[in-house]
Amino acid sequence: MGYLDEMAKYQKTEKQKEFSADFLNRDAVEEYEFWDEIEIGKESEAPIKFEVKAEDLKAYAEGVPDDNPVFYDEEYARKCGHDGIVAHPMFGTQVGFFLMRKGHGSWIRTPGARNPGQIVEWYDPVRVGDVLTLKLKGHDKWIKRGKYYMRYLTETYDQHGNLKCRYYVTLVLPRTKQDVEKFLAGQRGLEV
Repeated sequence: MGYLDEMAKYQKTEKQKEFSADFLNRDAVEEYEFWDEIEIGKESEAPIKFEVKAEDLKAYAEGVPDDNPVFYDEEYARKCGHDGIVAHPMFGTQVGFFLMRKGHGSWIRTPGARNPGQIVEWYDPVRVGDVLTLKLKGHDKWIKRGKYYMRYLTETYDQHGNLKCRYYVTLVLPRTKQDVEKFLAGQRGLEV
């Protein structure tokens, strides 16, 4: 059984089944942005929206090692002052991956990318029924010790225009399309 078949066993929600876990798809390389092409200050909005369903929040809560019932127990969440279950703070990462599948922001799925960390600021919990929009902006890129770093600012808004969270997403990326193609071919020693 390959890793994609193994991953499919854990996909429960409609969105999980729709989302491809194949980050090594050679046919998708044409859709990626590359470090040397990304424009700092360029703003855009993800072309699709994410409608939050209870199954999305519960499936995410089940998959993370945090058993706080506010993420999956309606009654408990209400006792805590919420109007229902709320999203785990890292749920925004799932939303980002789902919404940045194509076009601007596609660098997040680049084969060979490594994640040195994120900065996350929450302003309002994500709730069932929210329809989320993601706005993106190339924030910074730099070279350190021969590695190519990219930082995007992503902001998630609900259907009322309320800012839910802000992420400073940082990745170490292959620099060029040719570097990604080398990675997919199993060649190491990417250009520095």
